[in-house]
Amino acid sequence: MDIATLLGLIIAFGGILAGYMEEGGAIAGLLSPSSALIVLGATIGAVFISVPMKLIKETPKLLKLVFFEKRIDYTELIEKITGLAGVARKEGILALENSTKDMDNKFLVNGINMVIDGMDKESIQSIMEVEINAISERHTRRAKIFEIAGGYCPTMGILGTVMSMICVLKDLSDPGSLGPKIAMAFTATLYGVGFANVFFLPVAEKLKAKSQDEMIALEMTMEGILSIQSGESPKIIKEKLLVFTNEINQSVTEDNNNGQEEKTG
Repeated sequence: MDIATLLGLIIAFGGILAGYMEEGGAIAGLLSPSSALIVLGATIGAVFISVPMKLIKETPKLLKLVFFEKRIDYTELIEKITGLAGVARKEGILALENSTKDMDNKFLVNGINMVIDGMDKESIQSIMEVEINAISERHTRRAKIFEIAGGYCPTMGILGTVMSMICVLKDLSDPGSLGPKIAMAFTATLYGVGFANVFFLPVAEKLKAKSQDEMIALEMTMEGILSIQSGESPKIIKEKLLVFTNEINQSVTEDNNNGQEEKTG
């Protein structure tokens, strides 16, 4: 389970409900099946119109990726690549074929196979860059599903509120009941804004973050394979690949510092 995602949802929805109750609201006042049906139904329908069915079928897999953490072990990847480099230096390039038989990293195995086949460095780099770009584009399209949903959802909330207000204003025979009815009408807007900003858009950002992690691993792998093809020593290759992890740590540090500056500012 991805603890950050779970905690984020608990904190977000918990904070909203706690603030609402602090103002004197009751949980029952937020429950409106008709509003949820309008907002979520219309949003899902709009997404179906906007996105190919092939991508929509991947939604369960994407949600699993968001809620169940799959960390990339960069240290393990570096050790695996430098290990292959050591085999190539000691036993020759052809010996790498036996070293990759049990590996489940297809990108790494395909790259090593190109080295074994005797392809030149430029051709290997060109092919691997095309594959990296294709994977990046695929990840972008997947995250777009939730971005689209986050864009439509608030508008569908307004639509639900307008529809509820039409029903309220059609019957003004009991002025005393107008207040509760109008309040209930605005739950659709609440649902629209809430689902967009607490679920759909954050999920899209989480998918983008996971995609960036994978892109770093792919670029690290490509650099390692090109270095093996060039006959560089395992020690030099390891130092080169460690630069990628240093950039990751530096990026995290900069993000944390920016967050602290925004708070103090």
